[in-house]
Amino acid sequence: MARADRAELSGILLDDRFQLGRTLGIGGTSVVFEADDLSTGQAVVVKVLRDMFAFNVELIRRMRREAEVAQRVMHPGIVPVYSEGMLDDGSPYLVLERLDGECCARLLRRIGPMEPRHVAAIALRAAAILHASHSRGYVHRDVKPEHIVLAATPDGFLDVRLLDFGVCASDTADEDERKAERGRVYGTPAYCSPEQARGKPDVDGRADVFSLGTTMFEMMSGRVPFVGDNVANLLRRIIREDAPRIGLLLPELDLRFDTVVTRAMARGPQDRFPSARAMARAMLPLVGDRRQTEHEIASMIRHRSPRQDLVPTVREDLAHLAVA
Repeated sequence: MARADRAELSGILLDDRFQLGRTLGIGGTSVVFEADDLSTGQAVVVKVLRDMFAFNVELIRRMRREAEVAQRVMHPGIVPVYSEGMLDDGSPYLVLERLDGECCARLLRRIGPMEPRHVAAIALRAAAILHASHSRGYVHRDVKPEHIVLAATPDGFLDVRLLDFGVCASDTADEDERKAERGRVYGTPAYCSPEQARGKPDVDGRADVFSLGTTMFEMMSGRVPFVGDNVANLLRRIIREDAPRIGLLLPELDLRFDTVVTRAMARGPQDRFPSARAMARAMLPLVGDRRQTEHEIASMIRHRSPRQDLVPTVREDLAHLAVA
């Protein structure tokens, strides 16, 4: 493995406490290692910036923001950050809970489109996590199936986590940060809200509502609502076109599901659910017997070797793209 992927960190001991093991994943800007907390005997993961980004001020800020969210929101659906520190080269690292589960993207690839009530149950849990983060002033900005991880508890219940708040917007961000973000597109293009696609830095929780609606659309239909032959064209479509109605793709779909997804993906924020909590309330009747539905989902999950799914959260080819 190339030095740029931080292979030299494998096997080292951080702060006389965290014993690093093998690389679990490499994303656009970061690397995650399996590790053991020698003080507690707990299995954890350690997230570091790749060599090429080790001293990137913006990425360091994002990593610190991720830790800040975990510490301030304190929701069971947000992966806890146990510790943070600096490597010998002065770049930061985070120590997080090690997850053992399956992200929705992998589940979708493995079993195909899911039953609408199963999708509603997962989205309801994700909306509750988003409501907690929005209440503390954070907008995720990168909600998508890869970032929703499902696990079955020992007694067969469903555990849902929302990963990667590294590109979230904060209402406490200073003016310099807001200016730096103006005209830049954060998130993953196919799931961006129109306001994100325009490069607006001051998005609110309704941007995450749009992305969660897009996630529901994909999980029920097996495809994302917007596609393009390149990133710029994809973003233009999101800005200029209404999302397709999922009921037209799935004629047998209960109209109530079509209504929820369509409202979540409305082009104008004012036409969406006003909050993630309001979206969750609209989905609750669609879940059926919630306990039974969640048990069914839990039984589908294939637990893998513990790892963190890493995918680029700010695409390098989008970093300075503004779409009119």
